[in-house]
Amino acid sequence: MTTAAYDAPPVDVEEVLRRGGLTRFHRRAVIVTGIAWTFVAMEILLIGFVQPIFSQIWNLNGTWQGLVNSAALAGSLVGSLTLGRLADRIGRRAIFQYAILWYAAFTALTAVAWGPWSVMTLRFLAGLGLGGLLVVDPSMLAEYLPPQRRGRLLVFLDFWWPVGLLLATFLSWIFIGHNVGGDNSWRYLFLAASFPAFLAFLIRRTLPESPYYLARQGRSEEAAEVLSEIEGRPVSASEVTAPPAAEKSSIRDLMVGALRNRTVVTGLVWIALNVSYYGLFLWLPFVLQGEKNFHIDVYLVLALSALAQFPGYAAAIWLVERIGRKPTLAGFLILGGLSAYAFAVADTEAVYITALFFVGFFNLGAWGAVYPYTAETFPTQLRSSAFGLMEGVGKSAAIAGPYIFGHLLDATGSTTWSITFVAIVMAAGGLVAAVFGRETRGTHLA
Repeated sequence: MTTAAYDAPPVDVEEVLRRGGLTRFHRRAVIVTGIAWTFVAMEILLIGFVQPIFSQIWNLNGTWQGLVNSAALAGSLVGSLTLGRLADRIGRRAIFQYAILWYAAFTALTAVAWGPWSVMTLRFLAGLGLGGLLVVDPSMLAEYLPPQRRGRLLVFLDFWWPVGLLLATFLSWIFIGHNVGGDNSWRYLFLAASFPAFLAFLIRRTLPESPYYLARQGRSEEAAEVLSEIEGRPVSASEVTAPPAAEKSSIRDLMVGALRNRTVVTGLVWIALNVSYYGLFLWLPFVLQGEKNFHIDVYLVLALSALAQFPGYAAAIWLVERIGRKPTLAGFLILGGLSAYAFAVADTEAVYITALFFVGFFNLGAWGAVYPYTAETFPTQLRSSAFGLMEGVGKSAAIAGPYIFGHLLDATGSTTWSITFVAIVMAAGGLVAAVFGRETRGTHLA
């Protein structure tokens, strides 16, 4: 350690990360969290491929299929609310490590399910771990990254989501499409889906605690050690300001003063994203085999819909820094809603597939924009709690999304009104963001 380092005036964690820029550690952190994001997407979307089998062997109507689809989302609601708050109290790292192990274990156990109630119970328990991942991963990554690169790299985290859809499509094509295991093909599918997550648990143990959390707890030496690892140079505790331990905060603080409007607006946007995404994509394998009677390869179209999401994310990565978080988020939601309506009423294969391409492009691009928007909207001592609340509120609506989709299907005998409902919700979320949202680009993480 040089004398200059000891004589340097103290700065906060944000400034240390800003001066250090992007390092090898950041690339590793993005990859490690991104791999887990792939498994989260695969796990949540996998049930959509198995749903037609459950419908046949247990004689489920649309409403029951919606309930089965929503079970993991219900678990993630509970997990995000409880584990997000716990992460603010005990630190991000423990939740970051063990949430993925929990979800992998109950995904594997889903293979022994014997009826709709057992499937829903096991999917709910797996969802508890998924809720922890959905809350803690973006918070932890945001608190590693230099502020000038945070927006794009948080969007890049969601870039891994369509990889999960591709993986779910591929595994389903192998086990269900080729009937591996005969009548038990779906059981082998869940076992295969759980194995990579067990490996990810080992990899995630290599990442340290958040330096923001450590500094706010007055643990300056530990914060300096983590910053040294992140920056690839010695950082002493004397270089880093150690703010006094933050006053005890409550999730109720999110509804006080200036934070109330931010919380309500952000919550409505998360509701729109969750209802529209899960309401459609958990039913998409069924929809593509539905009443349109188009001559399409379902697995190929699903793969193409996943591939469409990559340019959507790429556009969001560029636009959140170019024009800002708010206009990117609002614009993508509104255009996604218009695309979903075109998909609902399409009368030719060309329009049908093209509209689905743009649904994936705009909806998933909006998901990419909402994470930096949310991370920069709330202060550090409430950030994980805010993510927990947003995931919780969003997942509450997402639980209803597949159920409402199935109920409308039962009531009308067609998926047209179900998809139109999804389109309206998506566009409404965009209008809320456009009219009432705030721009967060360049915001200092307090």
